[in-house]
Amino acid sequence: MLRRTMTALAVSTLALSGALVGTTASAAPTAKAAVDCKHSITHDHPGSASGRFNGGFNLKTGPYADCGKVQKFPEGTKFWIWCSTYNSYNNLWAYGRVDGTQTKGWIPVKDLVWSGYMYAC
Repeated sequence: MLRRTMTALAVSTLALSGALVGTTASAAPTAKAAVDCKHSITHDHPGSASGRFNGGFNLKTGPYADCGKVQKFPEGTKFWIWCSTYNSYNNLWAYGRVDGTQTKGWIPVKDLVWSGYMYAC
């Protein structure tokens, strides 16, 4: 009786660990969030918000680090914020124009020292 109980226990343990033939124990793969580099813009002019880059940063073509680079600007560059959005990673990004240029793009709000009201894109 003891041997049968130990054998049943060993088989149960192997089944739970996925070690029996025909069973698998694996974790579900982590899904990567979709990157939308062509996010729509609902405002074509600045609101009351503006800021300055708190480091040297590239403006991006969309609200994700994986989106293409528009152009790099140095720390202190003034940026007119037209609107903002949260990406699928829940990071807040601002869209706008670099002061004195027609260069537009996206930057994470954490990379700006800003004030004013940001409209949602």
